[in-house]
Parts: sequence; C-alpha cells; structure tokens
Amino acid sequence: MSSVRIDLRSDTVSTPDHAMRNAMARADVGDDVYGEDPTVNHLEETVAEMTGFQSAVFMPTGSMSNGVAIRAMTDPGDEIICGRKSHVHLYESAQYAVFGGLQMLAIEETPDGCLPLEVLKESLKRGYDRHYAPRTLVTLENTHNVMGGLVLDTEDMEAVRDICAEYAVSLYVDGARLWHADAAGAGSLSRLLMGCRMASMCFSKALGCPVGSILVCSRADEEKVRRLRKQQGGGMRQAGILAAACLYALEHNLPVLHRTAAYAETLARGIRRSSILTLENDPPDSNIIIARTPPGEAAQIAAALLELDIACLNLSPSTLRFVTHLSLSERSVKYAADVLAAFGG
Repeated sequence: MSSVRIDLRSDTVSTPDHAMRNAMARADVGDDVYGEDPTVNHLEETVAEMTGFQSAVFMPTGSMSNGVAIRAMTDPGDEIICGRKSHVHLYESAQYAVFGGLQMLAIEETPDGCLPLEVLKESLKRGYDRHYAPRTLVTLENTHNVMGGLVLDTEDMEAVRDICAEYAVSLYVDGARLWHADAAGAGSLSRLLMGCRMASMCFSKALGCPVGSILVCSRADEEKVRRLRKQQGGGMRQAGILAAACLYALEHNLPVLHRTAAYAETLARGIRRSSILTLENDPPDSNIIIARTPPGEAAQIAAALLELDIACLNLSPSTLRFVTHLSLSERSVKYAADVLAAFGG
C-alpha cells in the first residue's frame, strides 16, 4: 500500500515533511517519565494555554488518551454514556471493560453528531440506585469520524454541558480531530472545550505528525492521568523527538489545515457527478467524506479504485470513506475527483 498514488484511507497515513523531520532531529530531550524532557514540557504548556486548561499530558495514541481519561474520571462499575457511532464505542477493543471495569450506554446520535438532549436527560434522571451502574460520565466526539467528520454545533455542545452540570456528571470530548472544528471556524479551542472536564486531541491525524496525542485536564486530575498513562505503557522517555514534531505542526500545519477541507470539497464535487456513488454528508464539514455505494458493493468498488492508484476504506458493505490530509497535493486530489466522477459511467 505504501506505493499507492493517492491514499485516502485515513489522515493517519500522512507523513512528516523534511522540515518536521529536521525539527525532530534537533529536539532538546530528557526523560519524560521524570518530567525532564524540555520539549515535551513546552508542548504540554503550549496546548494547555491554547485550550484554556491547567494541564496537558502527552500521549502516544488517541486510544490511550481516551482510555486514560475515561478511567481517570470514573470508578470500576460505572456506566459511560456515549454515542452509538462514536470511536470510544466502536473502535477501541472494549478497553473500558478490560482495563476499567466499565460499561457503556450507547445512544443513537442526532443527525448532526451530538447526543439527543431529551434522551440524555432521561438517561441521567434515574440518579443513584444500588441496582444499577452509576452513570458518571458523558462523552462527545468532535469532529465525528463515522458520521463524516461532522463539526458539532456549539449550541448543542453547550446544552450537553448544561445537562451534565445539572446532574453532576463529568463531560469528556474525544477531540481527535478537534483541530478541524477550529479550522472550520466553529470557535477557538478554549471555547469548544469550555465546561469539559477533560479532552484529547491527536497530532497524528489532522496535523501530519508521525505519533502523538495530548490529553488536557485540571491540575487536580493530572497526577492520576500520569499514573494511568504509565500503567497502560505510555511512559515514554526521550519523547521530545516526537513532541518536536507536534510543536512544528502547531506552528506550521495548523494554520493551513483548511486546505484539507478544500480537498474534501473537490472530492465531493467528483462524487456528485458519479452515477453509482452518493454522498452521505453533503457538503462535508471537514476532511472526511462518506459515500454510499450500490448495496453490498463497497469492497468491490474500493478494490477497483485501488487498481487506479486510489486507496479508500470500505466502512461498511455499502459505504466508503475518503479522508483528506496535508500530505496530499491539489493535483492528486483533482485526479481522484475526476476518477470518482467517471466511476460507474
């Protein structure tokens, strides 16, 4: 797959450019487990300030960020309220049951990717009963991956925050691609995360870094977060080599992230002209496109596209996912759009 011309399976396939690699090579490093890596410390301070949180903790992966955060905010035997199509529910190998003794209550999202407010209220109304698992945490995903990179409506998010405050439960945002909500003009990171107890963001997706995620939290939660990170194998040593890539991305890649939304719209224009593909998220909110195929033909169409040097992901038997990223060029995206437009013709 590494020789494919246009890889649209995920933004995780993006690769660091030469300038990012040079920044990594020059990084000042130390032992991060002891808190002695100056580059990691600088990254954590920078992101905490950007998001309006007191602390930030550098993590190897987004799944670890989610797992550590959710364990830090709950006790074994608790129940987490999440979206039925969310990453924490679908794609993390039941880590919350395995590591945290937790169960999940999955609620069908609204068409805009948020949790339905009345259903959420009803789920929290029962309060404490010794027969039931305490519902102590609500999670949101912004942008919403499976629903086509949807940027959550800020008013909906504020309403969810108000409900969580009313029922004294914590709110967590899986913001793996939250950078895209910022780039789309949905609001500053600090505004998007206001009222949340914790949130995570990935560097290895939107921002083109080889590795990395970061979890923002309060100082009161930070020590537990760092202990759980170590327990789950995330205690990295000279991690400044990786943090340097993230700092470079914040300075150079985040300001041009809007390009990926433009790439997505170019692909969308091609799909609109296809005789067999239909856009599910039209127009795309950010860098993800979900296209519906004739029933049961997604894998076959993905294989045919691969023959034409275009890689995508068959998300289900009848849907394909295309994800744009900063390692693409306008020329390659235009080629992919032209192929998709002609596909089935």
